[in-house]
Amino acid sequence: MDAELEKIADYIRSEMAYEGDIAPDVDLLDEQILDSFSIVQVAMFIQEEFGIELEAEDLNRENLATLNNMFTLVNSRRSN
Repeated sequence: MDAELEKIADYIRSEMAYEGDIAPDVDLLDEQILDSFSIVQVAMFIQEEFGIELEAEDLNRENLATLNNMFTLVNSRRSN
């Protein structure tokens, strides 16, 4: 797994007390690893950890449901 994906996964495991592996394409909301409150925490972590600014339109299920989608979001914000 990419180091940046692993940082996000480590944060989720730590903050949400989730002990399992997190596959990059697993839907974290469907699997109840994250909920609506914790997804906001993850978004704040992503901003701080990767030095990016997320816009309101970035904070949607599609962008934040999987590690791969979060990684794509980070990369798209870095290029702006």
